[in-house]
Amino acid sequence: MAFLPHDLIQVKNVEKLSNFESLPQWAQNSLQQAPFVVVRRGQQNNGLIPVGIRGCLKQQRAASFVGVDLIETKTTPFELVQTQKWLKVAATRKELPVFQALREVFPILQEYQWGIGGSCGYELVTGVPMVNLNSDLDIIVKNFPVISLSEARDLLLKLNQFKVHIDMQVTNGQNGFSLEEYANDRSQTTLIKTVNGPELTKNPWLAITQK
Repeated sequence: MAFLPHDLIQVKNVEKLSNFESLPQWAQNSLQQAPFVVVRRGQQNNGLIPVGIRGCLKQQRAASFVGVDLIETKTTPFELVQTQKWLKVAATRKELPVFQALREVFPILQEYQWGIGGSCGYELVTGVPMVNLNSDLDIIVKNFPVISLSEARDLLLKLNQFKVHIDMQVTNGQNGFSLEEYANDRSQTTLIKTVNGPELTKNPWLAITQK
């Protein structure tokens, strides 16, 4: 079983996480409320997967590792789109801008392999309310075709007309970059995220296939 950044893992016994006892109290409470962690970028050695723990507040993030023997289920961002999971949230949640926007961007992105990350993806998997009125919509795309700056700008304009900021990450395995940063073209380089940390490159499309 492959594990990639943004995948959500359900843990069988959260108290057996490598550093559970040393985690801040909010992280322990979060895991006991919903035993889910998010896969982080990083080396996956000796059956240990680097993961992150989310809290209710944006600044509440903690790192840990989960052994493959503790994994109950794995949900990818792409499965949430394949099942249109946002259609199954409670009626009161559907009124939030992010869930409204998902209905609109779905047909725009039909030709791409895309998924949902961030607070929205977490809520769709766990059922824990994480999305608020000001939440961004994190979109993950894989096998994305190389597009020009003008094509990237046009796509982002279409996606950002629904009163929600779209953060689109173009990915290949553990590598990825922000389509918005690429489209803004403010410097000669684009930051890519890799298994070994962030790097700057002049050609992000090529760089994410080679790391």
